[in-house]
Amino acid sequence: MKFMKTIAISCFSATVLMSGSVHAEAISSDTVMQTQAAQYNKQQLISMVNRADVQSKLVSLGVDSEQAIARINAMTDSEIAQLNDEINQAPAGGIVGAVLTVLAVIAILDLAGVTDVYPFIRPISN
Repeated sequence: MKFMKTIAISCFSATVLMSGSVHAEAISSDTVMQTQAAQYNKQQLISMVNRADVQSKLVSLGVDSEQAIARINAMTDSEIAQLNDEINQAPAGGIVGAVLTVLAVIAILDLAGVTDVYPFIRPISN
């Protein structure tokens, strides 16, 4: 019994000595929100890089998608926020959006009977 008591005291003493000190403090909501926003922005950039059209553009520029993701992971929170702001302020769709707009306008003109570009669209007036 004395042997078990000695082992229990030794284990308890070792645990106390090895645990070190613990420090706790309150975290503000702003800090949590900034951290979450930074993580969201980073994930948003990484998911954009994983899209097929973006990957093909990166390849044409000579950048591997894995290298792009590594560069995103190496960026600071302020750099990621700045890049996301620039992306959000850029014209939506770029050249693809312009092409789709032209095709949609032609389709509407075909429906109105003004043009006859798409043979599968019948004018509304007929």
